[in-house]
Amino acid sequence: MKNTGKFNEYILKDLKTDEDIKEWINIGFEEFLQDNDLNAFVKALEYAVRAKDSILGMSKKTGISRSNLYAIFNGEQQPQLSTALKIIKELGYTLKVA
Repeated sequence: MKNTGKFNEYILKDLKTDEDIKEWINIGFEEFLQDNDLNAFVKALEYAVRAKDSILGMSKKTGISRSNLYAIFNGEQQPQLSTALKIIKELGYTLKVA
């Protein structure tokens, strides 16, 4: 799931259910924990946002500007934890430490 900077429509088509999306986010988070590369987790969040809503919709719901979301998802800016948590919450999920 490495962030290549390009969005893959084929992956998006596989994220049909909440379970699919949650698993995708969890995989991205696990990759981050393994190699300390935040890109996998951020890319997983981008796919989740696009599968459930849109960048514009998420921007309106979270109050995070659309340009900031694009910068985060394109790897131009690292999100703060509070930003990632806002996105996860707005997607309807929670973050657990296991």
